[in-house]
Amino acid sequence: MLATLAGTTTPYLNAKPKRRRSSCTTNLSRNTYAQKILRSFGWSRPHVPKLNSLSISVLAKCAIPIALLIATVTWGQETPRPSATATQLTTLPTLDGDVRDDQAWQSVTPITDFTQWQPTNGAPATRKTEVYFAYSEEFVHIGVICHEPSQDDIILSSDGFQSDSFTMAIDTFLNGQTGFMFGTNPIGVEYDASLDNEYADWNWSTTWKVRSKYIDEGWSAEFEIPFTSLRYGSDEMQTWGVNFARISRKINEQSHWAPLPIQFTTYRLSLAGQISGIKVPGYRQNLTITPYVLGGVVESGGSNDAATDRENDFGFDLKYSVTQSLTLDATYNTDFAQVELDKLQVNLGRFNLFFPETRPFFLENAGLFQVGFGGVQLFHSRNIGIEPGGLKLPLTGGARVTGKVGASNNVGLLFVRAESGEYLPQNDFFVGRFNREMKNRSSLGVILVNREGGDTENQTLGVDGKWGIGERTDFQGYVGKTNTPGISEDDHSFGFGSNYRSSVWNLNFGLAEVGSGFNPEVGFIPRVGYRALSGGVNHTTSFPEKGGLKEWNQILFYDSFWDFDGYQESGYGHLETWWLWENGADFWPVINLVSEGVKEDFDIVGVTIPAGDYDNLQFSINTTTPSTKALRATLSLLQGGFYNGDIFNAGLFLAYRVENKWDIFASYNHNNIDLPTKDSAFTADLARLGVTYTFSAKARLSALIQHNLAEDILSTNVRFSWLRTANTGFYLVYSEFDERRGIGANRKQLVLKYTHLFDVL
Repeated sequence: MLATLAGTTTPYLNAKPKRRRSSCTTNLSRNTYAQKILRSFGWSRPHVPKLNSLSISVLAKCAIPIALLIATVTWGQETPRPSATATQLTTLPTLDGDVRDDQAWQSVTPITDFTQWQPTNGAPATRKTEVYFAYSEEFVHIGVICHEPSQDDIILSSDGFQSDSFTMAIDTFLNGQTGFMFGTNPIGVEYDASLDNEYADWNWSTTWKVRSKYIDEGWSAEFEIPFTSLRYGSDEMQTWGVNFARISRKINEQSHWAPLPIQFTTYRLSLAGQISGIKVPGYRQNLTITPYVLGGVVESGGSNDAATDRENDFGFDLKYSVTQSLTLDATYNTDFAQVELDKLQVNLGRFNLFFPETRPFFLENAGLFQVGFGGVQLFHSRNIGIEPGGLKLPLTGGARVTGKVGASNNVGLLFVRAESGEYLPQNDFFVGRFNREMKNRSSLGVILVNREGGDTENQTLGVDGKWGIGERTDFQGYVGKTNTPGISEDDHSFGFGSNYRSSVWNLNFGLAEVGSGFNPEVGFIPRVGYRALSGGVNHTTSFPEKGGLKEWNQILFYDSFWDFDGYQESGYGHLETWWLWENGADFWPVINLVSEGVKEDFDIVGVTIPAGDYDNLQFSINTTTPSTKALRATLSLLQGGFYNGDIFNAGLFLAYRVENKWDIFASYNHNNIDLPTKDSAFTADLARLGVTYTFSAKARLSALIQHNLAEDILSTNVRFSWLRTANTGFYLVYSEFDERRGIGANRKQLVLKYTHLFDVL
């Protein structure tokens, strides 16, 4: 299938995986050392892979040196972290963004010493930043003044990565692993996220306020964060890990209060500074209820049998603080009409594509439930309440408990009942997650996933862990097992990986195995029945002189997949040299070595790829224009072999910013494929157009139009949002999904939705 629909195929529509026909068999004695190791872990099987000479060469020349380098590398002495003391306020600031003229801030000593992260790592920041950190009985207060030579140097964009901004990371438990992020830009847009082991969940949302203001020196902002919106320990006086980040987009400079090596970001909480003397209030119950009402019109079906229905509905979300660090979220009749349609993708291979989650209820605290390695996820909420055609079904109800028990134990419990649809029966889902944090980014956890519905069931059990060595080296891994009625063999998977990051070297190594019966119906697996090995090296040469080339990267990566008989199903070698300039422009030529072992014929858009072994060479060149300009462009060209034919790919992305109000982008991806069989040449093109107009920090109009030309799929989504706090407010949404082939039904919808947050306690 060339183009996947807006949703992934739900696994429990066809729970039993198909076994692939083997083209070669290798029997080895059960008394071999490898078989003894496998049996000692409970994974006994009659075959182990027999590697060919190329595989042995790759293992010897690539994997072993990488593993030895990662395992034996030493780390440098840690840089001392900056520290400061919080000030208790007796007079609350007036929340209007004016820090300089507000008397409440006069008693607070500002934090001013910022260090560049880029473009010149370790150098003093060229733009001065003043941060005032204080607290009162109910709130954490932060004031910031971002100096700029002129207001003309301030850049705004609906794309947060292209806008001037100020963000802060707060590690309330001082464990170096979990925390929160809050940020804003010169017009007071609210950005918030939860942090877990360097994963930022920007869909997490809580109640807080920020106001920004243009001033003669540049711009300033004031934050007011309720203690009830945070989780923290039980001590009355506390020290928190804190780091501040400032982006001045005009000069493409990012700076931090606590200096960061170039290989790490603000998400690395173990490198944050410390702010002491924070007096926190005792535990207070906190209960908020967010009801919604919805009205709209829905037209579904084809052009000859279209049916129009009115849609009126209501529901609510509830949030309750069970303890000071444990939160209950409940939902009833949750609707996702305001969520934009999925981004269409083009699939030119044999295996499943990954579609990310977009629904807010599942996105919040999603990092806690992520377990897997090498593309495998034991839990992927995308498989809850989404029809094969991509229609998002309402949730009858659900509850989630997340947070900490003690200072180091992370707990997550999730229960959801999804309504039935045209293809899916009603299903109940349960996920239980426990993770214990240990020193230096190390952790050990377990996850259980259960689905029941439609007279079928499925369970997934997994154990995962991470071991950090110094600040540069990490080892991680997982073991998983599924239980599906009718499948009793090869229902396991495991993965192990290691990574070393310095300012010069980035080394990684991984190996994985997925049994042919492994079936996580509420997870994601791109393929089954394989053993895989991967390894990569990235060497960076930096150029400290200003005004020109910033760094040169040499990148080598290889991964390979074998079935359990030793037959190589896929191999991918990647050689790249990447040149990056200080203004954000870059250029990277690439050579790819692609091997495909096809055991059974398969089709792409009606064109058959015959079984066989294919080795191909591909060349590509790619470039991006400076990110500091209003007009940005990315161009990529690829030419080379494709199975038993040839492929030419051309991709163009254009983005344009107009007067800090309009953000427009357009992209076009063209694939021209020529296979040797008769009438087998075809194209596979995908076009996107996106427009956003920002009225204010809270009001925005956006549109996304997508067209898959090969499958003639047109997807349109237009949204107007006028928000209050915690993403509540008014939405007006028009969406259309028009597909003339495949299993997805055509659908047009116009919806008006309003949500409001009530503080009950």
